[in-house]
Amino acid sequence: MTEKTLPPGSLAEEEMTPEEMQVLCSEYTKTYDGQIPPMWKAAFDNNVKAMKALHYFYRRGVDGFDACNREDRSMPSHIACLRGNVSVIEWLASLHWYDGRLVTNFNLRDDGGHTPLWLAAGWGWEQCVQFLLTLPQVHPCIPDIHGITPEQAARRVGYNEIADAIKIRAKELGVTVPENAYWDEPDKRFYVKEPEEVPEEEDDDEDDEDME
Repeated sequence: MTEKTLPPGSLAEEEMTPEEMQVLCSEYTKTYDGQIPPMWKAAFDNNVKAMKALHYFYRRGVDGFDACNREDRSMPSHIACLRGNVSVIEWLASLHWYDGRLVTNFNLRDDGGHTPLWLAAGWGWEQCVQFLLTLPQVHPCIPDIHGITPEQAARRVGYNEIADAIKIRAKELGVTVPENAYWDEPDKRFYVKEPEEVPEEEDDDEDDEDME
């Protein structure tokens, strides 16, 4: 298997010295209280340069640089999509393993069941949505814990163009949501709900006989 190389500009050492990276990182690591990880905060700030620097030290196994998610299970990809920081999403998508698999799982859900795509769609960040829909790894129909899909999240607040784009992409991938479907988190797939059984009505004639 041919090793896949990262695109230019993905790694901090291509544009910064270790000393410069340390200065950038200190802004986030010095205030880390165990609640908001440095990488998450840098994504919140749309500070891609700091994220690259944090990633540099993480790859070298430096303690304190490995935490990404908050207690609500949200990752840097979630907060970037919530705030419309498309440059963060583009950088995260540039990172991959030697075999081409993305480092970032863009289908992860936070504790509300929201994927990055769901958040970008629900908040109307068209650039984020359009970019995510170009990634073959992104599932366009994963719903939140209430069963609301990204398309529905966009449509219910009037972002119909975004909703239409998601619908088109879902059809292209052949992953449209079945009727009466629900998402099974362990299996990472939709299942169709079985129709509820209607209880049989009691026979009035039998009741009359009992009364006699």
